[in-house]
Amino acid sequence: MKTETVLNDDQLKQMYGDFYESSPKVQFHNADVPDELQALVPYAVFWGVSDDIDRESLVEAAPAEVVKNLKYIIQTHEDQLDTWLAGPLADKPPFSAAYIAFSAMRMASDYC
Repeated sequence: MKTETVLNDDQLKQMYGDFYESSPKVQFHNADVPDELQALVPYAVFWGVSDDIDRESLVEAAPAEVVKNLKYIIQTHEDQLDTWLAGPLADKPPFSAAYIAFSAMRMASDYC
């Protein structure tokens, strides 16, 4: 499967294979995610682990093609992620579970 594409949930499961079961699958309301980032929801569900140690362990166990795909989707959506995660909401806790999951997903990519 091509790593330089945004995958839907079924494609993500296919690419990740057995590794897909490694994530606790974070839950949040999709309505809390900006429209331009909705396609990344399956990634945030998988990678949005808020605990640093658990998230780093997940990244360290990830197959190379999975890491490459995660880095691709973060890089190609950098501006939209910045607008949301570093925008006005960044100074207004409490944060939604979606906001935290997308922030953690970005941290997972940075850790790769």
